[in-house]
Amino acid sequence: MPCETVVVGLNWVGDNVLALPTYRALYHRFRSEGGITVAAPRHIASLLASAGIFRNVISWNGDTRERIRLLKAGRFRRAVILPNSFRAAMVAFAAGIGERWGYATDARGMLLTHGVRRDPSRGHQLDDYTTLLAAMNAPRVVDEIPTMTIPPHVRERAGRLLRDAGVRLDEPLFGLHAGGLYGRAKHWGDDRYGELAERLRGAGFPVVLLTSPGERHQADTISAAIGGIPIIGDDGDVLHLAAAISHCSVVVTNDSGPLHLATALAVPSVSIFGPTDPDRTVIPGASRVVRKPFACQPCYKRECPLMHHGCMNEITVDDVFAAAVGLFNEIDGKIETDGAGAVAFGSE
Repeated sequence: MPCETVVVGLNWVGDNVLALPTYRALYHRFRSEGGITVAAPRHIASLLASAGIFRNVISWNGDTRERIRLLKAGRFRRAVILPNSFRAAMVAFAAGIGERWGYATDARGMLLTHGVRRDPSRGHQLDDYTTLLAAMNAPRVVDEIPTMTIPPHVRERAGRLLRDAGVRLDEPLFGLHAGGLYGRAKHWGDDRYGELAERLRGAGFPVVLLTSPGERHQADTISAAIGGIPIIGDDGDVLHLAAAISHCSVVVTNDSGPLHLATALAVPSVSIFGPTDPDRTVIPGASRVVRKPFACQPCYKRECPLMHHGCMNEITVDDVFAAAVGLFNEIDGKIETDGAGAVAFGSE
């Protein structure tokens, strides 16, 4: 049976991870009609392919004409359009897909055959597509959270890369992600991440910097400032980055994709929040949030409009170090500190 339904997927890593329960609901709704295909950015495609949800994955880049061509080639009868942009609906319309579902936002209602009015309330991001799914008779399991597993050969490859970079996998490993392609307002600061890495290494913990191609220069700068530290994730494949995260004991990150990858992989995390709202994206209990309250939060700006970036600058290295080591201590057992500040690992 041909696959008749294509889901136009989301553009950001974290958004796709948080949408996994939505993708699963659509799979169950249309599995008797050949299942579903997803169309998503190239660097996310392998991650979605590994989820076991999709019959096919269309890997595309940012070129609009190429996206139209790929959707036309699929001969789909139905499109479920998750992004709220005008372009996402226009691509499905131009591809000649007869049945087009999505939220009637961004003046695109005329491009949809089934435009659904979006609930204006902004609850948790997991519930963003509840109204759309209900209209399609594809309810999501209410308490389902994003989960994923890494194919064994991909995880083994990540382990080899980490060992080749000098990381010992028989010791607790802290993964630090200093970036976030959304904008600098989400960044805690390269100097602070460098100091945190030094503090963790001084306490006896191996540390690795998690990155992406667009963030490699940032990771290089942090590494050089503290005498060198392993870097992984710059091959551009999010599945490989997720595999590296799966080897970590604790991940420390801004509000960015690696936070949500860690959540889906059940890897403990410390998340540093400033201009965005953790109640919107963090699954309760899945991450230890470090945040300083400011009256202007959340602003969701890519740059601080008040120019002081206080919501991030007020968070100290001591705050994050205590949260990270404290979280590890709670999960992995007792840590004894010697007089020099180093730690010895053990269990009760």
